[in-house]
Amino acid sequence: MPLQTLLPIFVYFLIGFLLRFSGLARSEQAAFLFRLAFYVTLPALVFLAIADAELSRRTILLPVAGITVNIVCAMSAILYVRLTKLDNHRAGAVVLGAGIMNTLFVFPFILSVLGQVALAEAILFDIGNAVFVGTIAYSVTVYFGKAKTASAVSYLFKTIRAPIFVAVVAALIINAFQISVPTIAHNILSPLGSATIPLVLIAVGISFSTVGLAGPLTVVTVLLRMLLGLIAGLLIAWAFGFEGLTAAVVVVLAAAPIGFNSVPMASIGELDTEQAAAALSVSIAIGMVSTTLLLFAALRWLGLDV
Repeated sequence: MPLQTLLPIFVYFLIGFLLRFSGLARSEQAAFLFRLAFYVTLPALVFLAIADAELSRRTILLPVAGITVNIVCAMSAILYVRLTKLDNHRAGAVVLGAGIMNTLFVFPFILSVLGQVALAEAILFDIGNAVFVGTIAYSVTVYFGKAKTASAVSYLFKTIRAPIFVAVVAALIINAFQISVPTIAHNILSPLGSATIPLVLIAVGISFSTVGLAGPLTVVTVLLRMLLGLIAGLLIAWAFGFEGLTAAVVVVLAAAPIGFNSVPMASIGELDTEQAAAALSVSIAIGMVSTTLLLFAALRWLGLDV
């Protein structure tokens, strides 16, 4: 895999970081770009990726693999905060950070290096992550937090009716019945989907924060999410019998940085949002390197022909 394939990813991130550093963009602009990607460009990319993919019966296990990785990391974090007798204000932020994967960050890497089929499998894996956020992560927010929140049912319903879920369901139906996507739909959705990579990575660069980067809790949270996630991903890929491209997708996503949702959920529960934001930023910085190395390893040691 030539480095030129990944170079645009680092350039987009650098553009966002320079925009933030120069004062031309703030976190509010990053939030808008994330919303634009989540509600408009990513659903278009997701729809075409799944609708056109050749999916096997084994792919039904991908959402199960996704939520299993989250549960392993979150339960390990709960064990850690209990053994260290951490106060709930900080403990909740650690558990959320360890448990939620940043699949949106990893998608551009997977698409650029492993291709459209791998992205389709990554999206199915992410269904498990999304269900985790709407159920277990929400419960963590309520348990450790002190703010009044909406019911878990309403939060889960809000997650499920998001455009990306609608796109996944529609694409799976089209794929199952082997319906051809009209050319005009391809012509409209394809450019929109292609905009996802620069939008997300520029937003990541803008949102990057250096607040509290050296804190020990930051290091622990990142290790629980990324290192333990990597180990869990390897074991799950072996246990579920995933091979080749699918195994690579599972392992790379399992070792993803901390999810963006960890910060707003920490805010909802009145947890330590500064700690949550610091851990998120550190994991993103590490993820720029670790995700690249994992993809190189996937191509070299799994012998993938992509």
